[in-house]
Amino acid sequence: MVKVPVATMLPQNGRTVRLLGDISGCTPIKENDEIVSIKCMGETGPYNITAGDTIRITPTSPYKVNRIVEGTFDNKVVCYDLITAALTDASIFALPLLGGNRKLFMWDSLFVNAFIETKDHKDCIALLYRYSGEMLFLKFESALCSFRTFRARFDPDPNHVMFIFDVPDEARHSYDCFLDGKYSEIDDMWKLKILNFHNFKTDGQTGQILFRSKYLKHSLEEKIGVELPEGSELHSKPDISIEGFNAEYYYPAPKTI
Repeated sequence: MVKVPVATMLPQNGRTVRLLGDISGCTPIKENDEIVSIKCMGETGPYNITAGDTIRITPTSPYKVNRIVEGTFDNKVVCYDLITAALTDASIFALPLLGGNRKLFMWDSLFVNAFIETKDHKDCIALLYRYSGEMLFLKFESALCSFRTFRARFDPDPNHVMFIFDVPDEARHSYDCFLDGKYSEIDDMWKLKILNFHNFKTDGQTGQILFRSKYLKHSLEEKIGVELPEGSELHSKPDISIEGFNAEYYYPAPKTI
């Protein structure tokens, strides 16, 4: 009997499902070096996944696929990540202003993304989660709603929950610096809290942005072929088209796989 390569899908977090296993039967279709579709063999037969489709891991767990990215090891493709969205800058720099750490905010399970505004809420820190009816998440919801900075909670669609928080007074200056793209001017206390929240090191990418590392500056100059002026920030200013919540982008599409 000829072995048929079968790939399986495994959720990694609230944004990503990983296609792994025997992916030799998976064929990516690319346009301008970006994967726009992938053809695979599953346990029940062949299927296609195209950017914009929705995949349903369980009856109550739909993921919209906006990006398809190769995962490599030793220059070999070992998996494909089916991604709803890349992490926003707000997830890295603004969410930690609420305190705590990744574990407290269910980062590796149901957390999807953070934003600086929604349609009805401005000047805030907005956190999007995948909905779960499990008791653990219901207790988590209750805990978030008890935060002193909690403003509102709403369901943008049947599969997600959004929590809106006011910017803590003590973090106002640092939040405004983030909005202006002045990462190096964030208060030192909050720089350290940001790094601790994510368990990042000061010499990592985010630490070098916050503390305006000369090594990162040199690396960027080599990459873009231009010498940056002294005092330049080393990361782009937040883009409101990405950092603001777009409900349609996250809403699972009608076509389901």
